[in-house]
Amino acid sequence: MSAIALKPVQPEESVAYFRQKGYRIGFDHRDVWRQEHQAAFTVAKAMHMDLLRDIRGQVDKAITEGTSFGTFQRELSPKLQARGWWGKQDVVDPVSGDTVRAQLGSARRMEVIFDANLATAYSEGQWERIQRGKGLFPFLEYGHSASEHPRLEHKAYAGTVLRADDPWWQVHMPVKKWGCKCPVYQHNARTLERGGLKLGTAPAEQMRTLTNQRTGETMEVPVGVDPAFHYPPGGRRPNLGRMMMDKADAATSATAAKVLADGVTTWAPLVQTEFGEFVGRYVEGERREVGARRVVGAFAPQVVASLQAAGLAPEKATLFVDMPRLRHLLGLERSQKRQAKGSGETFVASLPELLSQAGEVWLEASDQEEPKRRDQRGAEPRVVLLCTSVETGKVAKVVVALNETVHRAERGNAVTSMDLIDPRSFKRKGLARLDQ
Repeated sequence: MSAIALKPVQPEESVAYFRQKGYRIGFDHRDVWRQEHQAAFTVAKAMHMDLLRDIRGQVDKAITEGTSFGTFQRELSPKLQARGWWGKQDVVDPVSGDTVRAQLGSARRMEVIFDANLATAYSEGQWERIQRGKGLFPFLEYGHSASEHPRLEHKAYAGTVLRADDPWWQVHMPVKKWGCKCPVYQHNARTLERGGLKLGTAPAEQMRTLTNQRTGETMEVPVGVDPAFHYPPGGRRPNLGRMMMDKADAATSATAAKVLADGVTTWAPLVQTEFGEFVGRYVEGERREVGARRVVGAFAPQVVASLQAAGLAPEKATLFVDMPRLRHLLGLERSQKRQAKGSGETFVASLPELLSQAGEVWLEASDQEEPKRRDQRGAEPRVVLLCTSVETGKVAKVVVALNETVHRAERGNAVTSMDLIDPRSFKRKGLARLDQ
């Protein structure tokens, strides 16, 4: 009798999570931070896309086929060496401009790449299954680590049983540190009783303040959690666009402009997808976010610098649409015609994609004193962006009110109008160019 060949079962949720990622190039592991790892595949100091694709292909194979680290290393090492990405080399840090001696490919680095990517993919896949099955299995147990030398703070969590929807899991669902091997088990009342387990209370948090020296971001991080892993589970790609833009909205204008400019290929598709779906729901009558605003884009670093030089430093680099203006753009107010002179809902919904393709950016006065005087009277200076759609080739003029007051105290840059134009008829006289 011939032997039966058994193939490993693909963890479908983990495969889907890994494959929905985009790419992000970063020199330092802190350049791609927290939730950004849920949206983008990155390897520190892998500064070329062909190199990232080689590494990603081997990680994908390990997840889908269940290959061992030995196989991963044996197949990937020759590719990295052939591309010259191996050993210690002098490389230039694109942020500081300094030449540093850096470790590129090595057996140890491949082990870290393998462990981190597989562990996070399996964890995200497990979280998806937990959410799907928590009606029947509503409890989670933090298990004992399989590590030879488990971290003491994680060891103290072992045996903790909480409901699957307890907020504690949003902070401590493994993986939360490099090399973490802590498991989580799902239970119902019967399996808890059988295992001698009881529903408990969440362990007390001990917080520490940390600063990302690459971005300047300061955050409160619980003990037992590495800041690079300090993000909630389940942040799949469709939701990450808004998370990333909200993060940029809270940063300084210079920091947000630079970070978003470097990562435009990551955030723009995410924000476009999320905003497009939101506009569709809004048109259909959903009004759960009547008082909210949606961050849809950002000024480029050069634009922020030009505004600062003109004495009009923006408090934020991000651009937003609030709900009254969204209704105005869509023509949903009874007393108004549709303001956005394009193709209706589809045109308005494409706003993030258009803003990411801004070509010319102008201030509504060539004289620096004129916008200052307008600002002192309480009327915000306006910035005009000419944006060319990659899909249609058409040019949209998007007008933004600079440093507009929202929610009584907070200020930001509000999209006030958008329409399709013939760029040949756009009058530039009296405008100051900001993107050069």
